[in-house]
Amino acid sequence: MSERVFRIILGAILLAALYFDLRPVIYGFIIVIIFEGITNWRIPLLVSRLQGAPDSVNSQCALSPGDRARINFEAERALRLAVAAFLIVSYLVFSKELWFFPWFIGFALFGAGLSGICPMVMGFRWLGFR
Repeated sequence: MSERVFRIILGAILLAALYFDLRPVIYGFIIVIIFEGITNWRIPLLVSRLQGAPDSVNSQCALSPGDRARINFEAERALRLAVAAFLIVSYLVFSKELWFFPWFIGFALFGAGLSGICPMVMGFRWLGFR
């Protein structure tokens, strides 16, 4: 499983949970994303290893700074932590004022998965993340 497919799945789950108002699913979603961001045990990498695919399939893209990275922290981990932080602030803390922001995150993840271009990851790599 690639990060692209996983972003499609994440976006679809978040949009479905928001549409049907499934608060426990959204809480679980936030917990899984935080766990992935902290431990770097990403579901796409685990699934690929279980399928026997080499790690190089998911590891680098053309925009990755490689050895020139200034910050020794992966952009995918930073993306997961940022998504979790934005969801906590917009869905749990300020749910009445920022009701549109979780929807935006869901559509952004879904669109990033469909197009293969994630502006947040590109921005984190531009900042110097691996």
